[in-house]
Amino acid sequence: MKITILIISYKSLEKLENCINSIGFNKKIIVIENSNNKKIKEIIEKKYINVKVILNNSNLGYAKASNIGFELIETEYAFLINTDIVITEKQIDQIEKSLIELNDDFTLATPLSDDLIDFNRNNKIDKYFNKEINIFKINNKISKIELVKGCSLIVNLKKFINKKIFDENFFFFFEEIDLCRKIKEKGENIYLLNKIKIDHKNAQSVDENLLSNYVNFRNWNYFWGKFYYFKKHYGYFYALTKHFGKLIRFAFNTLRFYFISKNQYLKNKYRFLGLFCSIIGKSSKISVNILEDKNSIN
Repeated sequence: MKITILIISYKSLEKLENCINSIGFNKKIIVIENSNNKKIKEIIEKKYINVKVILNNSNLGYAKASNIGFELIETEYAFLINTDIVITEKQIDQIEKSLIELNDDFTLATPLSDDLIDFNRNNKIDKYFNKEINIFKINNKISKIELVKGCSLIVNLKKFINKKIFDENFFFFFEEIDLCRKIKEKGENIYLLNKIKIDHKNAQSVDENLLSNYVNFRNWNYFWGKFYYFKKHYGYFYALTKHFGKLIRFAFNTLRFYFISKNQYLKNKYRFLGLFCSIIGKSSKISVNILEDKNSIN
C-alpha cells in the first residue's frame, strides 16, 4: 500500500461515518478531528479497525489540521479528503495504479469531480494561472492541470522537505490555491486522473445543527483568505486596491439589508468582517468563534 487516506473532520460523526463507509475496511485512514470530541474517536476506532482518530484540543483550521495529518503518514502518498467526499475502495486502487504509472513525476494529483470542472472553468482567482486549462480531454487517462481543490488532494510527500504542506495562516479557504501556485513556480507537475470520477457533496462536510454558523464562517474565511493570498503574492497595497471596493460595498449592504433581509445582512456582514480583519492583520484563527457561536468577532 502506497497511499494513506487523510480525512479532516469537525464535529460531524454522521458525515464522517458515511465517508469511511464508502471507502471500506481495507485502506489505512487517519482522521484529524478538529475538536476534542472523545465520543467521535471512541465510536470510529471501535467500529473501524483501519482508522486512527487524532483529536485536536480545538479547531485549528483546515491547513494546520492537514499538516498534522501529513506528519503522521508513513506511506509515500497522502490522499486528503473532506467528510463530504464519496469514494470507493476500487477507485482508490485505481488511483494507486495511476500514481505508479506517473512514476513519481508529480507533486499533486486529483481524481475528477463535477465541482473541480466548475472550479477550473470559472477560474477568475488569479491571472497567474492559465485561464484556458484544458482538463476536459476525457479521452486522455491523465492530464496536466494547474489548480486542484483541497477537498480531494493526492500529495506526493517525497516532493516536500518537510510535511508542512500548507501555509497555516490560512484557516479554511485558499490554502490549496496557494500551494498550487508554489508548485507551479517550482515547475513541478499537477495531474488530473480523468477516468476516476468521485462524488463531492460540496459544502456538506458539517452536521445540520452547524449549518447556519457554517455559512457565516465560510463567508468570513473566503474574503479573509482571498485578501491574505493576494497580499502574500502581490503585496499589501495591491491587495488593498483590489479589495477596497468590496469592503465599502459589503459595509454599505450590511447597513442596507439590516431591516430588509436577514440572510443578505449576515452574508454581507461576515464578508465585511473577514475582509476587514485580513486587512488589519488579524489572524484567521479567530473565525472559529463564528462556528462555536461566540461573540468576539460579531
